[in-house]
Amino acid sequence: MDITKTEETPVNHHYFPARELNHNEEKEGDSTISLETGSNEEESSDCDQQSSIANDLGLVELLKNDKAYELIHRHCISNLTPQFEIVSILKNGFQSPLARAKLKTFKIYADSVAEKNGGCCGEGGGSKAAAEAARVKYGWCGVEKDELKTILTYGFSQQNLKNNNGGLLYLSPDNAPLQCMIDSSSSSCDEDGVRFLLLSRIILGKPEIVFPQGLINRSYPSSPEFDSGVDSLTSPKKYIIWSTHMNTHVLPEFVVCIKAPSILRKKNPKSPWVSFPVLIKSISRFLNLSQILLVQKHYKEHQDRKLSRSELIQRLRSITGDRLLVHIIKSFGQKASEGSRPINGQ
Repeated sequence: MDITKTEETPVNHHYFPARELNHNEEKEGDSTISLETGSNEEESSDCDQQSSIANDLGLVELLKNDKAYELIHRHCISNLTPQFEIVSILKNGFQSPLARAKLKTFKIYADSVAEKNGGCCGEGGGSKAAAEAARVKYGWCGVEKDELKTILTYGFSQQNLKNNNGGLLYLSPDNAPLQCMIDSSSSSCDEDGVRFLLLSRIILGKPEIVFPQGLINRSYPSSPEFDSGVDSLTSPKKYIIWSTHMNTHVLPEFVVCIKAPSILRKKNPKSPWVSFPVLIKSISRFLNLSQILLVQKHYKEHQDRKLSRSELIQRLRSITGDRLLVHIIKSFGQKASEGSRPINGQ
């Protein structure tokens, strides 16, 4: 979703160009990213359930003829298979005092990151140089339905980042919504098979390459020089936002309610699985001593209820790598032991 080559938004008239997602004119003093929906808020949605979710979250459901809806829908469909169905797209209107404060905070940090990285901010500053220095992008992350309101009201926390590694926020680029659903262990379907994806603005600034092994017990950049992490500087598939930055460098703007095919729905009973003790015993043959001790430490934390099941899985993935983990899980075609909760091989 290339939103960086069009006219500016009122949020930051120096380097937030986004005509396609923000095409209405606002006064300089307005502090909201407002999307012209072409309708009044009281217009009813075709889907009562999604309208109820929008009302509960304090969001506005976009109509299908809205330009923002058309842009996001078209972008999602072009990057997903036909089995996916966009149920609704909800917009954050930043109507409450706290929401407006978050919006202003995001602008301040974007200005600061641009200035730190050599961009010109302030009156007469170069908007192009500032945009390149702040590198504001869009990114996806999957969230649980019952955590949406908490995130939108109070922000991200380690409590609601079940797919984290040490409390980090992972987002996939705007052209990879499917990757977000595959990676996220926290985004399960609701009773109707609908998943909820947050589309947020992100201040990437100057990113550093981060390898999974380097994420253990890290919650901030390796140096003040860097603002975020990526898995590749040339073609990143993951944006990594440190826990110290996730409520200043990320601004949730849209919630996309999407019905995913059954293969991506959580707890597929036909997937191969293996209990934790058997899995740990199997992977230990391929690890060095320090890695084995680290795995045992994380499993003990899980047994002591200090680490959730999804967090433990992410820790194992960061230590072993996905290829080894998937190979071992797929090699088990039946239950290895009773009493331990299985890891789903999907």
